[in-house]
Amino acid sequence: MEMKRKIIVIALSVAMGMQALSSCVSLDIDPTKNLREDQVFDNEVGVTAALASLYSLIPIAAHNASLWGGIQGDAGSPFSIWNNPGMVTGETQCTPLRVALTQKTCNGNMLAWWDYSSVRYANLVIRGLEDNAGAFADREELYNHWLGEAYFCRAFMYFAMVRSFGGVPIVTTPESYVGKDEEALFKPRNTCEECYDFIAEDLNKAYELMGDTELNGGRANKYIAAGILARAMLTAASEAKYGTVQLDGLVGIPSSEATRYYKLAYDAACKAMDNGGKYELYNVYNDGTEEGMIKNYWNLFIDESSANKERMLIKEYNASIANNRPENWTVQQMPYHYSMINDSGELSAPVEWLELFDDVDGKPFELNVGTEDNPVRYDKTLDLFAKAQPRLKASVLVPGAKIPGRKNGDQDAIFEVRKGIYDSYPDGKLYETASFEEKHPNGMTIQGWCGVGSSMTNGNGCLVWKWCNPDATANWWAGSVDWIELRYAEILLTKAEAAVNIIGETVDGKTVTMADAVEPVNLIRKRAGTTEVTSVDEDLVKRERRCELAFENRTFWDLKRWHMYEEVIQNKTFSALYPYYIVDEGKYIFKIHERSEIRYTYESKSYYGEISKSVIAKSNKAIIQNPGY
Repeated sequence: MEMKRKIIVIALSVAMGMQALSSCVSLDIDPTKNLREDQVFDNEVGVTAALASLYSLIPIAAHNASLWGGIQGDAGSPFSIWNNPGMVTGETQCTPLRVALTQKTCNGNMLAWWDYSSVRYANLVIRGLEDNAGAFADREELYNHWLGEAYFCRAFMYFAMVRSFGGVPIVTTPESYVGKDEEALFKPRNTCEECYDFIAEDLNKAYELMGDTELNGGRANKYIAAGILARAMLTAASEAKYGTVQLDGLVGIPSSEATRYYKLAYDAACKAMDNGGKYELYNVYNDGTEEGMIKNYWNLFIDESSANKERMLIKEYNASIANNRPENWTVQQMPYHYSMINDSGELSAPVEWLELFDDVDGKPFELNVGTEDNPVRYDKTLDLFAKAQPRLKASVLVPGAKIPGRKNGDQDAIFEVRKGIYDSYPDGKLYETASFEEKHPNGMTIQGWCGVGSSMTNGNGCLVWKWCNPDATANWWAGSVDWIELRYAEILLTKAEAAVNIIGETVDGKTVTMADAVEPVNLIRKRAGTTEVTSVDEDLVKRERRCELAFENRTFWDLKRWHMYEEVIQNKTFSALYPYYIVDEGKYIFKIHERSEIRYTYESKSYYGEISKSVIAKSNKAIIQNPGY
């Protein structure tokens, strides 16, 4: 047998060994450095190990996705703070301490991914399975699911590359230098359209081959394949609608193809939704009250029980010694005095993001703070948010909100934040401090229990709460909250966005109507605690996505496919919300403060990444660089 069929990557060999030990299965095989493909892929232990290795390679932007370190994170840091993707999408602000470190532009290589070693591994698994199909003739359903998973992983990899760089070389076999002229290995880029069609082909195979049920946590089934297909086709449709064709199609997709891709996205979303009740929106605690809707929404991200049917594709995190994959989100995000570290409450939500939401009456939510000369007075800081929808109050901690699951003595813990205290307003003395201990003469701590003023903690009155587990120890390397890469709400929003672009078109024998766009949006809005709508346009769907999927690393890519970065961040600053207490009135006022120290820039070339010069050189210049680099 030729050499390229004898050697399997060492990672697979190690994984096989570990799998064999944990399963107490005896393998009658050659030493692991000389495994032949048939020895790996003609038995369940080998296939299971190969697929486990393959899943570990797919590029999921999870808790530690980093603008500096890349889509799979900074080495050794299972949380991103000043380098969080939300820092360049208008979703988050960092603490004052991190201003010098944080990114102030979104360049094309942030979260970009180019890795043909992983693609080659996917190709090895596909070929190994197909060449050994006869070994599983009596377990055809299981074999087909495995093969579908391999196609799914390869498509996931190609999608990560294409959305980063545009068209890339399509390689479907595990290339080897053995017996080939060097020039035969120089592969040029395929067009962007060809790549998306290839991704669709792989994901359709995955959908047809896989069964309804994933074989283990963190793995795919047919509905997950349909969901990722919907995501990919929606990206292609947006590229056709909003992008520009360059380099003869290596970058961009002709606008004439937009409808075709919207129809493919719509069809895939419908397939993902037609799942027999396996997946649905999470409503375990939603009793129709504001408190119930708030509890329901933040629990969605930490409930890992079978009751949570919204979770689809996940990346598992577990701080136990056996798993050794912790995350540090809760410890860094828990408010000061409730975390076991000093630099907590790292990421805050800016005013501009808060005002993307509709209020409980379906009107644009407005922070009614009045003017500098005549600020609106409030009895409690929470009163400013009386009309805010529960989804907003579950996604972020707003001033005066209860901190879920935490106590201060025998009382509910409150997110108490103040920027300062006035003796009287506007002419009385203003007390401000960077200390959590310093008090006003009346005995009140100036910053409040959780503080706004210290450089070490939240630089804003609204703290990102999504993904926080109030039952966690709030210590380093102790978090075990799974990352939800795909959830049912995204499927609904994908269907709505595709539908609103193809009303009147026929998909699978049915004419798409406004109702097909409205119904999924209303399911989202009803759970969010705002009013339902009778019609939608694309702008409304975009806003719903930015509200519903915030802090999930989805907005980063949505702004790219909509070509909206110039509109959202170019030459923009974002604002903090500061509460102040007035002693002689016993009232609170708020000020909106421009964070002028962080001003963003964006270059249009950054919708696509710069292809590494070494990649171009190794291809003997068969690979063409993207425009602007």
